[in-house]
Amino acid sequence: MKTQCDVIVVGGGASGLLCAVMLARKGVQVTVLEKNHRIGKKLSATGNGRCNFTNLHMNENCYYGNSKFISHLLTEVSAKCVIAEFEKYGILHREKDGYVYPHTNQAATVVNGLYHACTQFGVIIYEDCEVEQITKKKEFLVHTSKGDFNSAYVVLATGGKAGKESGGSESGYSLAESFHHTVTKLYPGLTGLVCDGVVWNKTAGTRVQGTISLMIDGKTEAFETGEIQIVKNGVSGIPVFQMCRIAAKALDENRLVEGVIDFVPSLSKEEIKNWIKKHGVEGLMPQKWVPLCKRAKNPVEFVKSFRFVIRDTFGMERAQVTAGGVPVEEVVQDSMESKKEKQLYLLGELLDVDGICGGYNLHFAWSTAMIAAKHILPVSYTHLRAHETCADL
Repeated sequence: MKTQCDVIVVGGGASGLLCAVMLARKGVQVTVLEKNHRIGKKLSATGNGRCNFTNLHMNENCYYGNSKFISHLLTEVSAKCVIAEFEKYGILHREKDGYVYPHTNQAATVVNGLYHACTQFGVIIYEDCEVEQITKKKEFLVHTSKGDFNSAYVVLATGGKAGKESGGSESGYSLAESFHHTVTKLYPGLTGLVCDGVVWNKTAGTRVQGTISLMIDGKTEAFETGEIQIVKNGVSGIPVFQMCRIAAKALDENRLVEGVIDFVPSLSKEEIKNWIKKHGVEGLMPQKWVPLCKRAKNPVEFVKSFRFVIRDTFGMERAQVTAGGVPVEEVVQDSMESKKEKQLYLLGELLDVDGICGGYNLHFAWSTAMIAAKHILPVSYTHLRAHETCADL
């Protein structure tokens, strides 16, 4: 027995839920198939449960990927557009330094708001429903662990491989490949780095307010300033997360990857030298680092340029986002429709775009969902407007 619907959305995460409710508001019959035991599992955990869902400081430089595609998408869907859309579902926002959160400071507010909107507009949601295969003749036939479904349109919003405990998997890539899409190499993004040396175990638990630089084959490729977290096998924290995917790719290519920490970026080497002569090193770095600095041949170099070899990332299991995926060149930028298969749409983390910390990855998910929802019009709903603005949606 087959269940018939207009649109099937594979994945009940950020992009899938928003796309589903926006379609349902237009009168489209939507079914969401979610493999996890509850929808929004990864979304519930994002931002340590606070859900930084977009950012007012939005530009293509905040992303890795095809800059032309990203720039077009950000022009189509701004942060203010996402905020306005969320208000329709009772999700009030607050903003701090451009970072936008739900007013409650709880990711559950976003998940519940989207879920209740889905319920209100008649979206049917199947949880614990693994999509095993999708085929197409005149319509799509979706084989799942809970039976078969027919639809005119399919939206792949499966998310990426990162964070298996929160629902990450490779299933979406396989489904995309079954329709002749390619998938680039996948790397962990927004996670820590495993580093050589015994210093980390000795200094674990400390937090360095400094600058960390990433060097590839002796050349500085990136640097970030902020709170660097020291763990027993390396470095973590937002400055490290921002550069992780660069390190991951270089390591995969067997290149020499190194890090350099400047413990006091506000002072020059000469100023550090004079400070040490007058006060010693105690006031320059966390206490656990002081004995190491005192034993160094050149304490000034230790403070300004502590250099180490990076061996690995913390892996896809602990990554917050997947770097890599289906190339955006394989979808139509104005609709997110597949160039390989008509009426198939690909959203969010499944695509080869990833952002830095600060709500950028969620904004990409929302943006792709909103663009797709604007253009998906099943045959039985062709009387609906084909050209709606952000405000209309």
